[in-house]
Amino acid sequence: MFSILKKNILSIVFILFTLCLVIFSKSNLAATKSGLELWFSSVVPALLPFFIATELLSHTNVAFFLGKFLNKFMRPIFNVPGEGAFALVMGIISRVSCWC
Repeated sequence: MFSILKKNILSIVFILFTLCLVIFSKSNLAATKSGLELWFSSVVPALLPFFIATELLSHTNVAFFLGKFLNKFMRPIFNVPGEGAFALVMGIISRVSCWC
C-alpha cells in the first residue's frame, strides 16, 4: 500500500495542484492578469532591446573578434577560451540595461 503511494506521490501532488487551481480559479485569474500586466509593463521594455541587440551581435563576427582580443584575459582568470568573453560582456550589459 505505502509503496504504491510512494511511487505515485508526484502524480498525486500534480492532481491536487490542478484541482486547487480549478476550485480557486477566480483568485488565480486575477493574480495571473496582474502578473502578466507587470511583466508586460516592466520586463519587456527593459530587456527586449537587449535581447534584440544580443541576437544581432551573435550573428556577426563580434564574438570571434572579442574572443581573439580577450583570450589572454579569459584563459588565466576563468579558464575558458576567449569566445567566452562574449557571454561575459553580454551578461554585464544585461545587468546595466536593467538598472536604467
